[in-house]
Amino acid sequence: MTDTMLEKTANQIRILAAAMVEEANSGHPGGAMGGAAFINLLYAEYLNFDPSDPLWFERDRFFLDPGHMSPMLYAVLSLYGFYSKEDLKNFRQWGSPTPGHPELDQHRGVENTSGPLGQGHAFAVGSAIADKFLQARFGDWMAHTHYAFISDGGIQEEISQGAGRIAGSLGLDNLIMFYDSNGIQLSTPTREVSNEDSAAKYRSWGWHVIEVDGTDTAALRRALDKAAAESARPTLIIGNTIMGQGALDAKGQSFEGRVTTHGQPLSAAGADIRRTIAHLGGNPDMPFDTLIGVAEAMEEVIQDKKDKAAQRKRAKTAWEKANPAAAAALADHVSGRVPELNFAEIVQKPGISTRAASSA
Repeated sequence: MTDTMLEKTANQIRILAAAMVEEANSGHPGGAMGGAAFINLLYAEYLNFDPSDPLWFERDRFFLDPGHMSPMLYAVLSLYGFYSKEDLKNFRQWGSPTPGHPELDQHRGVENTSGPLGQGHAFAVGSAIADKFLQARFGDWMAHTHYAFISDGGIQEEISQGAGRIAGSLGLDNLIMFYDSNGIQLSTPTREVSNEDSAAKYRSWGWHVIEVDGTDTAALRRALDKAAAESARPTLIIGNTIMGQGALDAKGQSFEGRVTTHGQPLSAAGADIRRTIAHLGGNPDMPFDTLIGVAEAMEEVIQDKKDKAAQRKRAKTAWEKANPAAAAALADHVSGRVPELNFAEIVQKPGISTRAASSA
């Protein structure tokens, strides 16, 4: 996909995110519009998954930390066939598959339930640790990359501190996290509630930190390439993004970077939704329609992902034939089966501590 088409598909995500929130009269459009460039590039060029086989075990994982940015996730997943136009129109409606905060649904490409900020950070770290275990036990062919997307609020949460420290201490080079740093929170600019140097904090924990213009596709690609080449540390990409990127007011002037666009429809925030959609290349009367050329471009991307997945599946089949015992152990592990234990044979001494007894 050319960079021109990547920009068009990013605008498609922005339009859909804004339209979903407008249709529901509830939600968070600004952050979703600002993070569109990264999420679009990540899915198109870096995230290994098979759109026709969403449960494929050897896929990379993507964890969204800020659940309120769900319009961005649903929009990009719709480009790969996981959500229909009607699903997006029913955003935040009772019984719809597009709740305000995503809920675990791997059949639709959603790897984690999100809501409490910082939780997605911890999910990604845990997943990366599990992957290192599998790689050590079954070989390097099992290696995957685990991506996380976090916001200003998530970076501030205490759960992120613990997750970040252990990831750095363990040298989880299979973990890449994008920090969507747009400087805006729900009711205030970030600078009014935090003066922390996030880059220095993560570097002190042993992370590889890259700071980049989060709206520049070429710069984001260079950052992701550097992150992929890292072989000893987890990587934090700090992307300086723009809240409500592409938003216009009734006079056609920029309405970007406004606190008001964080947690309400653009029209309620003071922007002009029709001008914004038109500015981004969409039809204000049919904002859920696919932009010209996007469907064709996505067909090529999807086919490429299927082809790469098929290649990895063939490699796994060859490994299973060459390593039947290990293959059986892996199958047991994936299925969740546990070995049978005769607890009656486990001897417990009087006065033994609970922590010691549990490891007997």
